[in-house]
Amino acid sequence: MWCNKILVAYDGSAASKRALNMALGIIRPSEHIELVFVHVTRMAGVGTMTAGVDTVIANDAQDILEELELIANNIPNSVEIKLLVGTSPADLIVRCAREEGCDLIIMGSRGRGGVKGYLGSVSYAVTKESPIAVLIAKEDE
Repeated sequence: MWCNKILVAYDGSAASKRALNMALGIIRPSEHIELVFVHVTRMAGVGTMTAGVDTVIANDAQDILEELELIANNIPNSVEIKLLVGTSPADLIVRCAREEGCDLIIMGSRGRGGVKGYLGSVSYAVTKESPIAVLIAKEDE
């Protein structure tokens, strides 16, 4: 098989949901393909001025991780779920794929804040930096 381990970057956006569905389609015929679901988040900072923002971001990340866990529980393949925290989402995704020994990264063309019709800055950076294949899922029109 050309692919043994797939990293799926997921943020809850329509494009990332499509990326997740693409990954599930790829693994369907083979239970030996492993999955790594990642959600990337940034914390606003430390201190009282950003405590509320950090709480909102943490709650959002927890909701997404719970959503990914429900999905993982319904597929027979081995799935690892990771929360990546840092300042450069693209670097975090590429580093995680490398450390996990992934053969493929699947992600949406843009996240929740992206401009429709354009490749997002994170997906663009991942395609440039990744030493492995990257499959970009576009939103349904």
